[in-house]
Amino acid sequence: MGPYMLRAAFVVICAAVVCACASAGPSPTTGLTGVVLRGPITPVCRIDVPCDAPFSAGFTVQRGGRRVAEFQSDASGQFTVFLEPGAYTVVPNSDVGIISPTSQTKSVTVADTGMLTVVRLMFDTGIR
Repeated sequence: MGPYMLRAAFVVICAAVVCACASAGPSPTTGLTGVVLRGPITPVCRIDVPCDAPFSAGFTVQRGGRRVAEFQSDASGQFTVFLEPGAYTVVPNSDVGIISPTSQTKSVTVADTGMLTVVRLMFDTGIR
């Protein structure tokens, strides 16, 4: 391989590396993190006994009526979902154990701080 071919190969490789890095883009650093709870969990709530509990379930995140993300809370109700700053609606999946899940949407706003926005989402079980 001559010097011209080596230079051409070097230029092509450099261009490919630059294009690959540019298309990857920065990873999001904003979004939501927090806990999901459901309650009441008993028909009669007492002062010395918790009346809500962590909620492990699937959720859809919508913006302008369009699905933009999904997340699953764990057994302790904890979750994290990365989103761009702005206003969103969190919608429980239809198969979760709460009353009328699709009507229990939660409006949330992801702050433009470069960090995750902490939220506490509470959903009604319908127990009375």
